[in-house]
Amino acid sequence: MTQSEITSRRFQFDDWDAAQEHYLDAGMTDGLPIIPPTEQRVRAMLDHAGLAPGDVIGVESIRQKRMTAEKVAINAVMAGCKPEYLPVVVAAAAAVCEPLFNLHASSTSTNGIAILVLVSGPYANEIGMNARTGMMGNGNRANATIGRAINLLKTNFYGSTAQDMDQSTLGYPGKYSFCFAENVEVSPWPSLAVSKGFHADATTVTTFAANSPLQVSAHGGKDPEDFFSGSAHAMQGLGPSISEVLVVISPELMSYISEAGWSRERIAEFLCTKTQAPAKQWAAWHRIDQAVALQNPDATLGCVQEPGRITVVPGGGAAGAFTALIASWASSRSVTKEVQLRR
Repeated sequence: MTQSEITSRRFQFDDWDAAQEHYLDAGMTDGLPIIPPTEQRVRAMLDHAGLAPGDVIGVESIRQKRMTAEKVAINAVMAGCKPEYLPVVVAAAAAVCEPLFNLHASSTSTNGIAILVLVSGPYANEIGMNARTGMMGNGNRANATIGRAINLLKTNFYGSTAQDMDQSTLGYPGKYSFCFAENVEVSPWPSLAVSKGFHADATTVTTFAANSPLQVSAHGGKDPEDFFSGSAHAMQGLGPSISEVLVVISPELMSYISEAGWSRERIAEFLCTKTQAPAKQWAAWHRIDQAVALQNPDATLGCVQEPGRITVVPGGGAAGAFTALIASWASSRSVTKEVQLRR
């Protein structure tokens, strides 16, 4: 069933259970119960953001699908979003429609990609997003429903349903929701939004076609070069020629980084360099074909092509020295959009 059919039929259910069964049977959910997208709920979403139903949020270039504000609002309601979350969902929806993100390929891959939504800036705190303890887990409505809304859009707007267009071999729970905010309070750096060229008061959304996170326990004391060596070794396990890597750093480690005076750029440069190895070594690890390595066995290959493909953000709870490494799918690049707020 198409998203337009959701729009035309969304008002007909007076009974909650009947609505749940309809959406589940039609394959228009992620397997969890949804909030029925009544006209009143959808209108409240649109009104809060100052959007008309037909406003075009983005056009996906491969299948030429036009994502309207109404379609975004419907899925935000279904996910359980509050109206004040819609500007964040809209920014994320616009980002994944950009050709650079490559929504089509990542929606059909066996790799099991989910859409990760990373929010940076003051609006994240205003709507109560979690950037601290358990930020990638359960328990926060904003994180859970914003991430769920964008992944429901991939199903209902784009048609990437499990075991049909979505051919994920394994999948992972991020396909329900994968969304968190940057913990700017523990950072010595400007926000990620500012580092990407946006103004000081801006809130941005960065979307990644993300694999599951790899949590790395940091050892080696307080010297960033020592504990990031462990992260680099773990990062090599992700393989060579990754499109991008998102590195999330816990507050405990951020305190050591601040004391040492390391910048985002220095961390990215260190990890980029530290993960390089000769092609023959990658072949010995069975991460590239032997035939490829034999063409130039001493050629240096890294996990990413350049430091600019490593995004570094602080996040998480005060206790625990951890990093999380999140690889982006091979033919997708992250896209950042500013959240447009109606004040």
